[in-house]
Amino acid sequence: MPVVEFNDVMDCDADRVWAVLRKFGELDKWHPAIAESRIVNEKPDGMVGCIRKLTLQDGGMLTEQLLSVDDRNRALSYKFVEAPLPLDNYVLSVRVTPVTRESKAFISWSASFDLQSPDPDKQYEKLMFDLIASGSDSLEQFLGKQAPAK
Repeated sequence: MPVVEFNDVMDCDADRVWAVLRKFGELDKWHPAIAESRIVNEKPDGMVGCIRKLTLQDGGMLTEQLLSVDDRNRALSYKFVEAPLPLDNYVLSVRVTPVTRESKAFISWSASFDLQSPDPDKQYEKLMFDLIASGSDSLEQFLGKQAPAK
């Protein structure tokens, strides 16, 4: 089972980072690969079990389900329900931790999945790493454009 990990430090307060990540249905506001994101079941956005449908910039579709939310530790996890990739059991976890003495946040991303066929060049690990890294970069850019909460 491949595991992809990516850690970043954002020049932004951890609570502000978490406030954006916590809005599970609003991924399209900050992730460059996502053209549209919406909650499609009866559960409210951010409630465990809610399902979001994503339309990718290239027209592909993904469906993801929120598995856990921990506001105290600023952490969540979700899984792919349907994806146009030869992967099974994809689960992503993200956690935001304040950087002590600074108004910065340490963000830790981790994704694990099973491959449906051998991938000797690790192209799917690279793809997942690039999606997470670009998402982390654009999250920080998005936060930089917002005025800090007062």
